[in-house]
Amino acid sequence: MMDHPKNRFAEKISRNSDSFTPSDRMIADYLLRVYPLGLLQNAAEIAEELKITASTVTRFFPKIGYDNIKEARADFREDIRFLINSPMDRVHAHSSQADNNNVFSKTLEQDLANIQDTMCSVGTETVERFFELFDDPRRVVYVLGTRKEVSLAHYFSYQIASFRHDTRRIEPSNLVDQLANLQPDDVLVVFDFRRYSRNHLKACQYARDVGARVVVFADSPIVPTGTWADCLFLVNTTGLSAFDSYTAGISLINALLTIMVERKEAALAAKYDRLELLYKRFDTFIYQNSDGAQGSGREESDG
Repeated sequence: MMDHPKNRFAEKISRNSDSFTPSDRMIADYLLRVYPLGLLQNAAEIAEELKITASTVTRFFPKIGYDNIKEARADFREDIRFLINSPMDRVHAHSSQADNNNVFSKTLEQDLANIQDTMCSVGTETVERFFELFDDPRRVVYVLGTRKEVSLAHYFSYQIASFRHDTRRIEPSNLVDQLANLQPDDVLVVFDFRRYSRNHLKACQYARDVGARVVVFADSPIVPTGTWADCLFLVNTTGLSAFDSYTAGISLINALLTIMVERKEAALAAKYDRLELLYKRFDTFIYQNSDGAQGSGREESDG
């Protein structure tokens, strides 16, 4: 996960850039910015995007070593396959190797490997940048995840709210109305896992347009929202079935929360003192008394 797969494509472009025209440079910049999504387009679609002729786009690819865009697409088919394949494709790939007797333990082993790979990929600079953004109390934090990513978005926003009362989880069904509240220097946190939602990309683009900061948790360095991220965390989500695994995502959030507790211990202690008083007032919990009897959240009177 540490090697960015578009580096090889960038190297091919750089190696042949001496012969580029201004239009060629526009095409190169575009293809790198949206890599590998641009390779899924045809010449006419790229030309329309850049307001140039299709023939200019067609002539570009021989200049970087390909006969045409289809040949470039084939060269980077693994990256493209990762973006567009259905989860069932992975099931078919693993079905011939399945061992029903130990699939349970293999799944747990894969989750452990995901956690280890994820933690190894997180750099100190990324973590420090994350806390730079979150240490500023003037910033409102918005958290977005659609489809299955909602689970991580909910967990993250619920826990972060312990430190920041101005944390708002964006409901996917009301995305546009809530984004309208985004202000310059606010923070948008997006959980973006394949197959990537167009709404995530548009939300990140809008956030940067209004001057907000963007934090992205994603499963690949080629994630489209990564182009707009001030801070990008890569999460290994490899699964052995039709379901990707988000275990490493939860572990990464927990690791960030641990550091946050150390940095905000005094404020967090005061918050939990208030919470405990409210728990008692609302008779929230059932617990086991020291004498073994069932009790409720309020203290029992002697009478």
